[in-house]
Amino acid sequence: MRPLTALLRRLTATLIRLLFGESRPLRQVGLPGMPMPSRPWYLFSCGVTVLAFHIWAKWERVGLENVPREGGVLMVSNHLSSADPPLLAAVLYPRWPKYMAKIELFQKPFFGYLFALSGAFPVKRFEADLGALHEAESQLERGEILGMFPEGHRSDSGALIEAHPGTAYIALRTQTTIVPVAITGSERFRRGWRVLLQRPRVRVVFGKPFRIEHRGRVARHSVEAASLRIMREIAAQLPARYRGVYRDRFADLPDEAAIDIVRAGAEPVHSA
Repeated sequence: MRPLTALLRRLTATLIRLLFGESRPLRQVGLPGMPMPSRPWYLFSCGVTVLAFHIWAKWERVGLENVPREGGVLMVSNHLSSADPPLLAAVLYPRWPKYMAKIELFQKPFFGYLFALSGAFPVKRFEADLGALHEAESQLERGEILGMFPEGHRSDSGALIEAHPGTAYIALRTQTTIVPVAITGSERFRRGWRVLLQRPRVRVVFGKPFRIEHRGRVARHSVEAASLRIMREIAAQLPARYRGVYRDRFADLPDEAAIDIVRAGAEPVHSA
């Protein structure tokens, strides 16, 4: 079976290259044969995802007008479940956010190809991955929406955990527009398929865009300060119970999410 499996993988890789080309960023990190991103595939798969969320969840989009229509955007969000990346893509549809994702996802047979087709690119976690950094900067320079989860992985508790420095480092190097995003309710998807029968209520809030000005060399203290600013902007859109390790650090924030305080019809709300 092993020779047959190896042959099938080679044939699949060759077919993908012939149909879609080969993604240079993926090849650079040792994943030859991975395809270029495909917008037709994205529009199809994300369209199916939008339909699925309409059927299986009650979802609400708030502040969508805060996402700039032009230019590179660094979209930073808390991370509650594996449903978060497709959820954000569904909310932005038909706009096409690209994601930096852990390299292990691309090493899974079949699914790795789908991630690549969807425009995601890999990062080697817990190390200085210059290839992923350069690809992130290139995406932003091309005017793409780059989605990142500063915490690095899902929060088991559903509340914010300590952020890794990568997102802040990219924000400082690119000086790009940052849009904070707060997700609530998607943690319920981790309870299994039965929760879908209950149509969980999920909310995605886009905060006001901002930039972090910086000049000169990107030093460690600058990254730490930028990371804290990014997490504060996310926390401000979350109810206090979701703020986790940042609740005491941002004790001046009210218990309600910022969007709830000014709601009263002032903020456009789009329900799906």
